[in-house]
Amino acid sequence: MTGDAAIAAVAMSGVGRRFGSTIALADVDIEIARGEIHALLGENGAGKTTLMRILAGLDSADTGEVRIDGTVVEHATPRSMIDRGVALVQQHFTLVGRLTAAENLVLARPTDWRLPSRAKAVERLMALTEKYGLPVRPDIPAAALSVGEQQRLEVVRALDHDPRVLVLDEPTAVLTDQEADRLLEVCRSLADEGRSVVMISHRLREVLAGADRVTVLRRGRVVVAGEPVAAHDRRSLVRAMVGDELIPHSTGTGRVRRIGVERIRLSAVAAGRLDPIDLSVRAGEVVGIAGVDGNGQTELEAILAGRVAPVSGTAEIDGEPIPIGSPRRRIDEGVAYIAADRYRHAVVRELSVADNLDLGRTRWWRRRASRRISAAGPRLEAWDVRGERAARAGSLSGGNAQKLVLARELEHPPAVVIAGHPTRGLDPGAAGTVAERVVTAADAGAAVVWIGAELDELTAVADRLVVLCTGYAPHTFVPPYDRHAIGHAMAGGVRVDQAHVDRAHVGKAVGREPIDEVPIDGLPA
Repeated sequence: MTGDAAIAAVAMSGVGRRFGSTIALADVDIEIARGEIHALLGENGAGKTTLMRILAGLDSADTGEVRIDGTVVEHATPRSMIDRGVALVQQHFTLVGRLTAAENLVLARPTDWRLPSRAKAVERLMALTEKYGLPVRPDIPAAALSVGEQQRLEVVRALDHDPRVLVLDEPTAVLTDQEADRLLEVCRSLADEGRSVVMISHRLREVLAGADRVTVLRRGRVVVAGEPVAAHDRRSLVRAMVGDELIPHSTGTGRVRRIGVERIRLSAVAAGRLDPIDLSVRAGEVVGIAGVDGNGQTELEAILAGRVAPVSGTAEIDGEPIPIGSPRRRIDEGVAYIAADRYRHAVVRELSVADNLDLGRTRWWRRRASRRISAAGPRLEAWDVRGERAARAGSLSGGNAQKLVLARELEHPPAVVIAGHPTRGLDPGAAGTVAERVVTAADAGAAVVWIGAELDELTAVADRLVVLCTGYAPHTFVPPYDRHAIGHAMAGGVRVDQAHVDRAHVGKAVGREPIDEVPIDGLPA
């Protein structure tokens, strides 16, 4: 390789970054070649996002240098890095919720001081979505878009800069398998054009299927340096990411637990995209909710958590209507809620990590800050929440923020668990721990609803799998799961050999005791 082709699109060398006493990056070297998809992996807090924020000019390194096309970058800013051809899609959405999708596109890349007309903005967005096959409704406020659409809009906004280096931080965490596959196709087409794509991801299936080379960070240091993905399998990548700390776990269909009385019942419930559905979940049961994003999952989560009331139908827990708009009552009734959007519904960024741990549980403001912070220590350590206890919760990585929510919601054995994408953004080790603890709650008698996007995860934890399609739930599956049939149902097809399973036979189908024979009082502690 000679000439310009031999010069890396991005070369970062000796990069170091500290946040107080925490070493985020230590002497990191990484090269991104032209025309490749480069996966950047590591457990939560390994330094991946910090490294890419430095590349995008959103943060600065304490040591080291950054080269773009062989030229050293000095005094980088977000604007200067965009001008150099670097675009970053951050893990957490940066959209303005009140503005439409088209307006958010214009906001990210104004052409000059004169803003284009609404029609021009819509035309521009539609051209991009059609070009890349990433559909987004242009006239809908960003806050009203589905989570998948918001993610696609973030990607489209980055592509609107016509970048030579596109950095995607957990781009598929909120996407279904089909949507993730489409995004990988877009990344491959960009690489084929000679552009460079850096993908931070915990979904190793996509890394193994779509990336060319891989770099792995562990605790701020490089442990795998730009090796071909073909030289690795899932096991070797997980080992590189977490070392020997990963404990293999087995959840869901391999466990035997008693199924008790009905705890959750939805009858003809409808709201937004959710058409009238019936749903029953019993004590000791994990019911997985699958489906292409935007088919009513968001509305279902909000109703089960008591954030909104159904437009029609009834939603009950233990025979009583789910309390609406009262987190205190939800907590008092033993309902644990792991929100899909942690920063809107679970974590207050401005409060400390320690204070977030007690939200809704105690009159935390009456205790001295020093006592709150001291008492939080063992509880945070038990969940491996890495970060300063007195620091703002907004300073935590996405994975550590998620573990903070789990530490609060599952600290005491709940009666009901509403879990919206509980492992989103977590590394495999942390995701395994979360899955184990949620299923352990079911072992102790909790009724669990697990709303997720990854079929491998759902089929590993769920005793039943309900597929939402166009807002209603005609398809129910039991183990052994037929992945093809589930995918067919998610796409709108019907497979009568697996669909419409009678709930009365669920216990027998998974080798459990008959559903109605074990009272709730008889559940193991």
